[in-house]
Amino acid sequence: MSESLYLTAKEAAAELGISVSTLYSYVSRNRIRSTQPPGSNSSRNRRYWKADVERLKAGHPRSIEDPLVANTRITLLTKEGLFYRGHNVDELAEHASLETVAGLLWNADSDVIFNDKLPIIPKQYKSMHKLVQALPITEKVMALFPFFEHANPRSYDLSASGYARTGADMLRVYAAIIGGVSTPSAAPIHDFLAEKLSAPAGFDDIIRRLLVLVADHELDPSTYAVRAMANTGITPYQAAIAGQMASNGRRLWVTPAETTSRLLNEIFTEKDPANPILRRFKSGEDLPGFETEGIHKILDPRPAHLLRALKKVLAKDEEFERLTIAIKTAHSLADANPHLILLVIFISHKLNIKDSVLSIGTLARSTGWIAHASEQYHDHKLVRPHADYVGELPEKIAK
Repeated sequence: MSESLYLTAKEAAAELGISVSTLYSYVSRNRIRSTQPPGSNSSRNRRYWKADVERLKAGHPRSIEDPLVANTRITLLTKEGLFYRGHNVDELAEHASLETVAGLLWNADSDVIFNDKLPIIPKQYKSMHKLVQALPITEKVMALFPFFEHANPRSYDLSASGYARTGADMLRVYAAIIGGVSTPSAAPIHDFLAEKLSAPAGFDDIIRRLLVLVADHELDPSTYAVRAMANTGITPYQAAIAGQMASNGRRLWVTPAETTSRLLNEIFTEKDPANPILRRFKSGEDLPGFETEGIHKILDPRPAHLLRALKKVLAKDEEFERLTIAIKTAHSLADANPHLILLVIFISHKLNIKDSVLSIGTLARSTGWIAHASEQYHDHKLVRPHADYVGELPEKIAK
């Protein structure tokens, strides 16, 4: 348990200016969450969620902000980092595979769902694969997924176990499309991708870490879109397509990916890799691929994790040295840190993925989309949202 995320009863009561007994009543009314430290049997040792205390202190009690997603048990975003069902993602990335994380996020046994039984290959797959060759990877995925769904009738099983089983098939199919092959594999996804993409030595571990770190990120717009669709009762393949479509939106990832890719290319090709950063800073432009603070004003720890791992594998790589210089320049001039998208695109570049530079990231994120779709469908009733009409009022109401 990270103590900095919690307060003792006395600390929490003091922050709010109330008695400890009043604090307990807040807990009973679900205004403040609390937990018992591992190995402790005394209620006096309970710890109280600091964010809830701070929210109450600021006059913002816990409330349902959205009728679609009232609560979730999947991913927690805090100042201490990201947590999948209570497990620190930074620590998971040190040893876990995407398959292990998928089992965690889907509440399933990864050894059971990621078995040797592979999805049936659609009869039309070879002809369809040829037909979509000119498309970017992400668009191939959206075109080919329905054929796999139809060829595997169990894909329509919307039970929690069915979602997990189909999710495993879907991740393997996605990996096969990225790898440019027609047959999915039962090999660990990071090993499979490293082999099919002829990755540099040591990059199997980089891919593994990336897949784990990107698997979910709380309720980002693409995940919200997936949950909105899952609210109606869609299949796992349809959920993944919904997330993919949302991710392809210009306002979400398309424009940032394009501008970051251009900057990265300048860093690689200009004589001084600091110049592309300096030039934009002088003209007052934004630095694509960098951020001064992350979502909810929390600096994302995932880029730092990937940079440490890349440094071990690419210690003498010229392009990585150039990237490092650019990152130091951005931090020195604008106090900016690399955004995750910068590292994802850099890794895609080293894997020679020229189109859909975020495809490995969206493969990973599909894991989270499946988790959220399943949770929305199984844990929440059908929601019919209502909008507050603010347009022109009719002059006359028909009788």
